[in-house]
Amino acid sequence: MTREQAVAAANAAREAQEVPAEARFASAERQYIELGEGPAEKPSVVRDVLVWLVRYVFAGGRWVELAVQDATAEVVRVRRSR
Repeated sequence: MTREQAVAAANAAREAQEVPAEARFASAERQYIELGEGPAEKPSVVRDVLVWLVRYVFAGGRWVELAVQDATAEVVRVRRSR
């Protein structure tokens, strides 16, 4: 997957992932993350997944980061600033 394809996949998932409409694209970086296969509160198998971390920023320096899996173009994790 190219950077442009990852950003397009993240943009397509914005509404479903509740990324604010006023948030603007800031960056896209390709890296491996550890992803648990079960509920976060229970021990589970962890695997390394190659993703594109696509970050959006908005008012007050806040951000939302969507992890788009390189192999499937699915959003596998969402992180938000506090």
